[in-house]
Amino acid sequence: MPVAVVETIALALKSRLDAMIGSGSYSTVISEVQRPKRFADFTPRHNQIVLTQGPLDRVGELDRPGNPPANAYRQTFNIHCHVMQDERGQEAIDEMLNAFHADVVKAIASVSSTWHTFGGYAIDAVFGSIQFIAADGGIDGLTVPLQITFRVSEDDPTELRN
Repeated sequence: MPVAVVETIALALKSRLDAMIGSGSYSTVISEVQRPKRFADFTPRHNQIVLTQGPLDRVGELDRPGNPPANAYRQTFNIHCHVMQDERGQEAIDEMLNAFHADVVKAIASVSSTWHTFGGYAIDAVFGSIQFIAADGGIDGLTVPLQITFRVSEDDPTELRN
């Protein structure tokens, strides 16, 4: 069964984040990477990444003519990074979040010089402005938006178009 191009990109993105688990290359020890199901079936954990999809926007100026035409889209993926700091911890929360952010960017973008094409399925990828999550006594963290632009056939979102 054909897979939608956006899902192929999501799987590649998750794979890059999964590679952080158990790796000694990062200062943040990742506990898990989740793509939640319909009913959030996970428990928030320290150093957890939750990957969700945000808005899918048309990018008409990148469309291409043809029969059928190729439509361009920009999918925002939100990479939620959860931190549950020990109450007796001495490390500043901002220091932990800055390291987490740097590790996520490194895991996604240091794969190759063409990291932004996600194996040829994307035209471009751009990191957005991070949003900090401050919770008194609960989960702290940040959200790293990653906007990935790709093209598919107008009548078949499983058909990649470049």
